[in-house]
Amino acid sequence: MSVWHDTYLQTVLRPDYDYARAHLLPHLFDALSAHAWMLDQQGVTGAAKALELLRELRHEPFPAYDPSIEDVFFTLDLRLGQADAQAAGALRTALSRNDLDMTIYRLSARSRLMRAVVRLITLRLTLLDLATRERETLIVAYTHHQPAQPTTLAHYLCGLENVLARDVERLFSALTRLNLCPMGAVALGGTSFPIDRDLTAELLAFDRPIENTYDAVSTSDWQVEIAGTITTAATTLSRAVHDLLFWASRGLLTLADGLVQGSSVMPQKRNPVALEHARTKLSKAIGASGAVVLSAHNVPFGDINDPGPDMQPPLHTMWQEFGEAVDLLTVTLLSPGINRKKWREEAEGGEAAITELADALAQHDQGGFREAHAAVKALLLRLHQAGRKLSEVTGDDLTAVGVNLPEAVWRSALDPANFVARRTTYGGPAPETISQHLTFARQRLEADSQQHEAATARFAAARAALADVHSDSVPTATSSAD
Repeated sequence: MSVWHDTYLQTVLRPDYDYARAHLLPHLFDALSAHAWMLDQQGVTGAAKALELLRELRHEPFPAYDPSIEDVFFTLDLRLGQADAQAAGALRTALSRNDLDMTIYRLSARSRLMRAVVRLITLRLTLLDLATRERETLIVAYTHHQPAQPTTLAHYLCGLENVLARDVERLFSALTRLNLCPMGAVALGGTSFPIDRDLTAELLAFDRPIENTYDAVSTSDWQVEIAGTITTAATTLSRAVHDLLFWASRGLLTLADGLVQGSSVMPQKRNPVALEHARTKLSKAIGASGAVVLSAHNVPFGDINDPGPDMQPPLHTMWQEFGEAVDLLTVTLLSPGINRKKWREEAEGGEAAITELADALAQHDQGGFREAHAAVKALLLRLHQAGRKLSEVTGDDLTAVGVNLPEAVWRSALDPANFVARRTTYGGPAPETISQHLTFARQRLEADSQQHEAATARFAAARAALADVHSDSVPTATSSAD
């Protein structure tokens, strides 16, 4: 028995054991069960008994930390040996903690990734539902922190959903490189035993074994890729939170009662704290993603702790904080209060629609857009110097800067609702264009949901077969179960 230094026990071995016991045990049992099943198919004596014992032990309480035993693997190995020494010995055939650990980490990440996808799908559905209700809600879009042009709340929400659709696409793409099986790589050089790596991969619902055994136990690219993908999504969502808080600060949007907090001093306060907490969690997710990258940076390409057990806690933090942030945003956007009147007043009382006046000038053969732009700019200068608003413009003002348009034309051009209605180009904010986009977006969302459901069913079927004491059939790649 090894005698560990107390500092090493408290800072490394015990935390690693507690983390694995809390978060990785199902994946440990899955990986070992698939290995035992494969060995039995290869005729290894005692492998069938090992599979039977694993199926029984996975339903029993797992022992708490014992400082005399290094980790969860050796704890389980000891229990198997006490129950049947031959079975425990058979299970160790062509097996190393190197390939086993990397398999467990991939199984864990796969499960977390699938949960992240369904959370993003739920948020996307929430955005599309809200956009459907707000197709004609005028808002002022900002560029460089200044009022820019009128659009609709639906246009904004559909734009955000569009980005999140790409984030889901990125996660599905990352899954294709994550979902590869390290089992059978053993320490790193493979084995002289006649194992069947393809069968082990199939049993665990991996797409295939990793082609190179050195790569199988050494790589960290898939973890870094996932961290980058989550960083991308979290960054986009943090920008959306910024806008939501900005709107909330001006009374354009309010959160449901259960998502705000008051003040111990100021009775009027309705602080949108759910959004603030979502922003913090997104920041934590990005920070944890950075820790994942740094753990894989400037280390040898081989089996080492940095991208192995030491990387799992920051990955756990990344998934948890990101998931909770998405959940908070989803409930925030289910039924927010939308002050349509105040938003319209902002659009009508400002200068956001002025681009349409320049467009009207150019379209009525009064020079090109360059000249029209200069004339409208001169009009604004005239109004500003007189301390007047655009809503107070008169025909004399237009004549003074050389603009000659019928009153009906220029008044229509300065109406923010007309500004939006005229922008029917592909991707534009006009209500009928948004309706077409919503149809497309819902179809895209349904396709993503079906892809998620199919993959989830496949993974669940593999786990069920491995855990089922009465199962005697190999799960196939097309198996389905919940």
